[in-house]
Amino acid sequence: MAKLPTPSKPGFNAGDSYNVKYIRIDKIVIDPEISKMFNLSENVIDEICESIKKDGYHKEEPVTLWAGHNILLDGHQRYTAAKRAGEVEIPYVEKTFESRDDVLLYTFERQAIRRNLSGAEILAVSKLLPKQKQKNGEGRAAKSWADRLGVSEDMVYKGKWVAENASEEDIQDIKEGKATVTGVYRKNKQPKEPKEVEFIKNNAQSLPEKVEFLKGAVILLVEKKEIKAVEILINHYFRKNEKRGFYDLLPEAVTAQLPRLPLLVSD
Repeated sequence: MAKLPTPSKPGFNAGDSYNVKYIRIDKIVIDPEISKMFNLSENVIDEICESIKKDGYHKEEPVTLWAGHNILLDGHQRYTAAKRAGEVEIPYVEKTFESRDDVLLYTFERQAIRRNLSGAEILAVSKLLPKQKQKNGEGRAAKSWADRLGVSEDMVYKGKWVAENASEEDIQDIKEGKATVTGVYRKNKQPKEPKEVEFIKNNAQSLPEKVEFLKGAVILLVEKKEIKAVEILINHYFRKNEKRGFYDLLPEAVTAQLPRLPLLVSD
């Protein structure tokens, strides 16, 4: 059979070399995980069905199957319409993949050509990221996927984080369209105030050398009324969550002469 030119319109199925063959419809395998990605329109299916009954199935519009498995990857509406129209066999092209993950990525990519991916689809494709590697060793897998799927690289990483860390409730909200991947990510990734650090000194524990030195320096500077220098010193050496613990180490007579802690937050 002569090769057909590869169509350029979005959503059209093309095999590696576009060699169109025919297969009995009852030999085509429907994979639930793949088929659920596609939003089938009954109106469109009815229109295709009527067209097939009138003019036959156009060989220029084959479905795409996973080579060696006969799993339908693309063309679910055409497949369904052909069955309704009573077709026994339909044209197909096949594509070869190294793994099921590659199959799923291809299917997501076909969906991205037709429309924007939903939040649930972004979660699903992002979960595949750790398993994927660039075959040519060039660039980041996430960037390559983002370019192919029409989303940002940042969205791929957010989807991966949400899929692995968000609660079942949040993930369900995304699947039902009640929340977005970005919204759930931001809600769960809000920076948390670090726990306060306590510097404890007793018979069994000594202070870190830096802290012991700074304690003596602060006491000396306070005695000399160099309060501004003390403030700069504490701000420079201690993070916000460490300052409270350091203050507790100082004699009350010293802390009484120092600014209140909120004034020291300049980092």
